[in-house]
Amino acid sequence: MASEDDCKRKCFTFIWKLENASYCWQSDTECIESPSFTVDEIHETNWKLKLYPSFQNKIGFFLERQADDKGTVAIGCELAFLSSDDTALHALKIKNEEIGKKGYCGSNRFASWSEVFSEKISVFLPKDTLTVRCRMWKSVDEMSKDVQCFARTRISVEKRSFLWNIENFSSLKSYGKKTYEMKSHENGKNFMSLELFLTGGRLCDETVRFKMIPNYENIKKSTFQLSVVDASKNTVKFFQDEFCYRDPCGSKDFTLFCTKSELLEKKSIYLPNDVLSLWCECAFSFGIIQQEIEKVDSDCIDIAKKKSDNRTSDKENELSVPILINDFKSMLNNSIHYDVKLKTSSHVFSAHKCILSVRSPVFEAMFSNDMKEKINDCVDIEDLNDDTVLRLLRYIYSADVEELEWVSATQLYEAADKYEVLSLKRICSSYLRNNLCPGNACEALVLADLHQDEDLKGFVQDFILRNGKDIINSEEWEQLMETNLKLAAETLCLKYKEKLK
Repeated sequence: MASEDDCKRKCFTFIWKLENASYCWQSDTECIESPSFTVDEIHETNWKLKLYPSFQNKIGFFLERQADDKGTVAIGCELAFLSSDDTALHALKIKNEEIGKKGYCGSNRFASWSEVFSEKISVFLPKDTLTVRCRMWKSVDEMSKDVQCFARTRISVEKRSFLWNIENFSSLKSYGKKTYEMKSHENGKNFMSLELFLTGGRLCDETVRFKMIPNYENIKKSTFQLSVVDASKNTVKFFQDEFCYRDPCGSKDFTLFCTKSELLEKKSIYLPNDVLSLWCECAFSFGIIQQEIEKVDSDCIDIAKKKSDNRTSDKENELSVPILINDFKSMLNNSIHYDVKLKTSSHVFSAHKCILSVRSPVFEAMFSNDMKEKINDCVDIEDLNDDTVLRLLRYIYSADVEELEWVSATQLYEAADKYEVLSLKRICSSYLRNNLCPGNACEALVLADLHQDEDLKGFVQDFILRNGKDIINSEEWEQLMETNLKLAAETLCLKYKEKLK
């Protein structure tokens, strides 16, 4: 860590965000580089940061000087990984280093790979973005001003999910195969083939195996999750892994964690109508798609120094936020000085008009005008169940969302829309998008249409068109045709409108 004296020195700060960082594909000896930057006050020398994301289960992190016509320079620096609030999670301070052309400083054991990319991934990679910082100062003399430079690198990632139905599975012979071709959303070209085949037989059970064959040389890495959809439309995860493609033409093989005979023994569950239904979720990295310096700020307040100068104040603020939230929770849970009741068909919740009004314009209108809710100090919410109302109140009081499932997410989405708690509505919408599958797509489409949510509706319609055959042949789609023919027709028309463009 940099000392307090170093934090007070004027310096050059380079902040680099690496988006989709979990899709880094480099081997032990390969690195990913930041955009190069120039430090004017250190003899106009040019530099870049280098990350070695998988060096023997460690992450290497270096500051490297680029070739130029300047002599050796003496610097101090600090390299750090930052959290979402710019706190240094890992830091390395180098006090006095003389660096010549193509020289470097740093460590090949800067951080643990498993800690950053697995155990504490939500801390190090919020929204899958790694933020790193390099602070540089002169070993001798002072810089005349603080400068901050912001850069960004984005790894290209395409995510896919699809239902693959293997018909007449029981008649599939050893070494016979079925193939699914994956096509890019961007250009429609086939970039990956997924093969299913059986091995073994006679003296041993036939094993269900898969092979992923890249048809596009720029694929660097993929993640893959495979689930079997049972007769009740529930998914049972059977396989999850990630693959790096060092050889552009190399394929990856893996095995389903059950044999053909085991599936046949439970055919009423896993093979309805002799169809093996596989729900596949995958993502593919195609290398770096964006690399740029975003902006340079001079005479700015350095984040690290600001934190050092206000250390006591920051600690007090850090403590005050959870304390305040806990106090609000206590007011809700213990019905402290409540002045309004929310009444469902089976329960009464105590609450506070001022808090409800601040968080919801609908509640604010109720309590600001001479409506019955204001006069009676009671709001009837008989269209929502107790669990949904409690989740809504807990979010209003604490901005906390308890763990969601599909049913609770749809119900909470409806409540958030009704009372215009838009931030909660976005959270629920995000959950629905991330957990969309052929079995619930029609339900999500009806929900989005009912609440006039064009963003969610468009997302679901696109999902339905991409998985058209499997969804349109389902019982859920037949029910949609019976109950909302206009919506079903509107969705199908989008496919033909796209072809006419």
